[in-house]
Amino acid sequence: MSMTFQPTTASAAVEGLPQVFDPATAAGVEAVVLFDLSGREPGQWTVVVRDATCRVTHGRTMEPTVTLSMDSDLWLAIARGEKSGRDAFMNGEYQVAGDLMFMMRFGKIFPVG
Repeated sequence: MSMTFQPTTASAAVEGLPQVFDPATAAGVEAVVLFDLSGREPGQWTVVVRDATCRVTHGRTMEPTVTLSMDSDLWLAIARGEKSGRDAFMNGEYQVAGDLMFMMRFGKIFPVG
């Protein structure tokens, strides 16, 4: 739980994921996550997790293993720990396409909130 990670914009919340990334939990994980945000701050970001490293690029730069589609305000609230990503998912507040098994690990790899 990182209290220092308090992004003020949805884009900063995606671009800051490497700061909260926990390489120990990502050993052997290879995933390309596409953040597809709508609402106040629309945009796409590609997050690549490979060899215990995390890289974020703006735009859709490669074929994603998992796509997260959500409102930018919702993502910001999750990233700031104001809302549970798991609860939001269970409540159908955002969509996940692709590798659901990776999503189960997402909260451990990126311990936000």
